[in-house]
Amino acid sequence: MARQKKSAFVLDFSRTVSRIGRGHPTGIDRVEYAYIQYFLGQPDPVLFLARYKGKSVLLSREAMRDFMMRVQNNGPWDSPAKLRWLLRKEPTTGAKVRKTVSRLAISGFSLSRILKTNLPDGYTYINVGHARMTPRLWPFLRRNGANSIIVMVHDLIPIDFPQYSRKNPRIRFEKWIRSVAENADVFIYNSADTAKRMAYWIERWGLPQTEGHVVLLGTDPLPKQESSSKSPDSSPYFLCLGTIEPRKNHRLLLDIWEDLHRTLPDAEIPHLHIVGARGWLNEDVFSRLDSAVFMGKTVFEHTNVSDADLGALMQGARALLFPSFAEGFGYPLVEALQMKVPVIASELPCFREIAGDAATYIDVENRPEWQRQIIAAASSDAAKLKLVKNMPKLPTWDDHFHNIAIIMGDIKRNN
Repeated sequence: MARQKKSAFVLDFSRTVSRIGRGHPTGIDRVEYAYIQYFLGQPDPVLFLARYKGKSVLLSREAMRDFMMRVQNNGPWDSPAKLRWLLRKEPTTGAKVRKTVSRLAISGFSLSRILKTNLPDGYTYINVGHARMTPRLWPFLRRNGANSIIVMVHDLIPIDFPQYSRKNPRIRFEKWIRSVAENADVFIYNSADTAKRMAYWIERWGLPQTEGHVVLLGTDPLPKQESSSKSPDSSPYFLCLGTIEPRKNHRLLLDIWEDLHRTLPDAEIPHLHIVGARGWLNEDVFSRLDSAVFMGKTVFEHTNVSDADLGALMQGARALLFPSFAEGFGYPLVEALQMKVPVIASELPCFREIAGDAATYIDVENRPEWQRQIIAAASSDAAKLKLVKNMPKLPTWDDHFHNIAIIMGDIKRNN
C-alpha cells in the first residue's frame, strides 16, 4: 500500500525574533503572534522558521511553545558566548533572543537537510510578517520542498505613497514585493483595498494575477481598567495612536491644537494624548513635540505604554483621532470601536470597510472640519450615539482563522 502523504506547514516567524526588545508590538507583530498560536494548536505537522543575521533555523512545535513562553514573560534569554560581547557591558536583547532561538532549533544539519528530513513530502510555507521577503528566499524554498507559498500582504504603502518612506527601504520593499508577486501561490489580504492595490502593481509589472483572499484581521481587545499611571486629569481628551511618522499626519492635530490655543481660553481646550514611538522623516513634528508651548499642558506624548495603560487611556477618550494619509488596515480603529469609543478618521477605503457608518470620516485637507468635529465631540455625545446606532460586526480572530482553515484545507487537498 502506498504511503499516504501528510501535509505540513512551515510558518516564518522571523519578524517576531527581530522585534523582541524593540518596544510595544506593532499591528503586524501581533498578526504573526496570532498565527504562531494558531499553528501551535493545529494537528497538522508544523515547523517554525526564523531567518536572521545570515542564519536560518527551524523550531519544532515544542521548542516554539518554549520560545513563546519566553516572549510572553520577557525572558529568560540565553547570553551569547563571552567573546562575542567582551567589549560590551551587556549583550543586547536581540543577541540574547537569537542565542536562545539557536539553542532551541533542530540542529545537526543544514537548513535544506532539515527541511527534507523532517518534511519528506514537502510543505506549505507561510509568511504573514512582511519580514525578510528577499528575492533569493523563494528559489531556495522551491529547491527544498516547498509545494506552496502563502504570503499575507498588509499594505503597499512604500510604493503607493513613496513620499512617506525613506529611499532605501522603499527600493528594498519594491524588490521584495515584486519577488513575492512572481513566486507566491496564494495571497492573503488584510482588506479589499490592499487586494485592489496589489492587483494594480501585479498588472503594472506584467505578471499573472495570483490567487488571493481578503480575510479581515482579528483584533484582541485592549484590557479595560478605570485608571493607570498614564491616566489624564478630568479634562475631556482625545487619543491618537500610532508611530509618529509622516503618513500618520500628526501635523494636522498639532496645527489644530495650536489654533485652539489662539482662539479658546486654556480651560476650554480639550487635551490630546499622542501614543507611539517616534519614527522617521518627521523632524518638524518632533521639534514641535519637544518645544511647543502647549506640550505638557493640553498635548501629551507617550512613547512606551503598556496594554493596560493604553486600555485605560482609550476607555476614557472622547474619541480616537485617526488622520492618516494611508493605511492597510487600522488596528487602533478596531480597538476603539471594541471599547465603544467614537472614531474621527480620514476618508480611507480600509476604514470604511471595517467601521462602515460608525465612524466620522473627514478629508485630511479639511482642517476646519476636523477642528469642528473635535470641539463638538469634546462636549457632546453625538459621536457616541452615532457609533452605538451604527456599530458594525467587528472582525475577530475566530472569524479570521475559520476562513484561513478553509484556504489551508484547499491547499492540502491540492498538494
